[in-house]
Amino acid sequence: MKKIILKLIIFQCSICIAEAQWIIQPTGNIHDIRDVEFINRYTGWACGDNYIYKTTNGGNNWIEQSHPYAYTIQQIFPVNDSVVYACGWWNFMKTINGGNNWTAFFAGGTGQGLPVLEALYFIDENTGWLAGNVVVMKTTNGGNSFVDSMRIEGDVRDIYFKDSLNGVACGMVADFQKTTNGGRSWNELEIIKNGWLYDFIRLGIINDNVWVGGKSIYKSTNFGISFDSIGLVPTFFENVTMYGLSFTSNTTGYTAGNRGEMYKTTDGGYNWKRENCGTSTSIIFSIEAYNDSVVWASRGNGTIIHTVNGGQTYIKKLNSFQTAIYKLCQNYPNPFNPTTNIEFAIPKDNFVSLKIYNLLGKEIMSLLNEFKQAGSYSVTFDAANYPSGVYYYKIKSGSFVQVRKMVLIR
Repeated sequence: MKKIILKLIIFQCSICIAEAQWIIQPTGNIHDIRDVEFINRYTGWACGDNYIYKTTNGGNNWIEQSHPYAYTIQQIFPVNDSVVYACGWWNFMKTINGGNNWTAFFAGGTGQGLPVLEALYFIDENTGWLAGNVVVMKTTNGGNSFVDSMRIEGDVRDIYFKDSLNGVACGMVADFQKTTNGGRSWNELEIIKNGWLYDFIRLGIINDNVWVGGKSIYKSTNFGISFDSIGLVPTFFENVTMYGLSFTSNTTGYTAGNRGEMYKTTDGGYNWKRENCGTSTSIIFSIEAYNDSVVWASRGNGTIIHTVNGGQTYIKKLNSFQTAIYKLCQNYPNPFNPTTNIEFAIPKDNFVSLKIYNLLGKEIMSLLNEFKQAGSYSVTFDAANYPSGVYYYKIKSGSFVQVRKMVLIR
């Protein structure tokens, strides 16, 4: 009887996980998780307060790593699976063996006193920058020594370099600055001409496209030379601070704020739709969007939330009974506006991808791209941000490939 009950519990839990858009990944503590970064689909690090965590299975388990630093750790930056940097307040740390051992370094600079460090970025194992309150410092020898850059006005919260010379930084009170000489001097750009000066906590960058924002989102297509106001995040609160910001392509991005709200765009930031990521009002500090489907976000209550279907797609497991054949059903309703359901079945445990294409054959959304157990599933496709027309959906699992047509009518 106990075995039957145990099997029933496992079955019910698997259904709950399959239906969830955002899954909670606890770290085992309740402190703030201020940053989360991945180097591939499964290996990543998270930090917050004076804790560092590592995962090698996509965040299913987070293992605390011991280190010698006793203060708040603001950001972490993995260069590869061995070399990782972290910074916070007056010091920074480095590991060369994936976090098994961490070494703390003093980052105080000549004439700068003790800098409060908030951000860091490395273009390789040796060359990188630390930034914080009115200072940006550069190293070319893996942190053994730093050269003070020219004083930067403002409190920098995020920094990015696309090469050894060209970099951008953002910070408090709508601060945005750009350098073309490796950080020796910085030029400040006034992005918000009129209106509330929201804090710019994170940068979203794809090639030369740069996004920053608070309640309003601003975009540059020339790596920070000029910006346009493109979208308004429909938050419930007026003076909200958007902490997390991450783009996976020129169209798909995520942002989140200090009220626990998360939003997604599929048109480059012009329109944003709220994510159903739970009822927590804890600050979402950081978003790591690995691709359009796989995303992590760190929160202020000791948890990391994770989605493998882009967040807005609703995947429901209909049953776990083994079917005899692969099957892709016609979507319903069809025609539809703006949502439709797609059902499919796989006869054995396998990797499944389900993607949406426009009439020209260009992929516009990945609904599913992960390993699934044998059974029947239902996926909801939300086309609220797409125009009327003919679309195709394609499933691939093992050697099974099938395509069907559907029609969106406004």
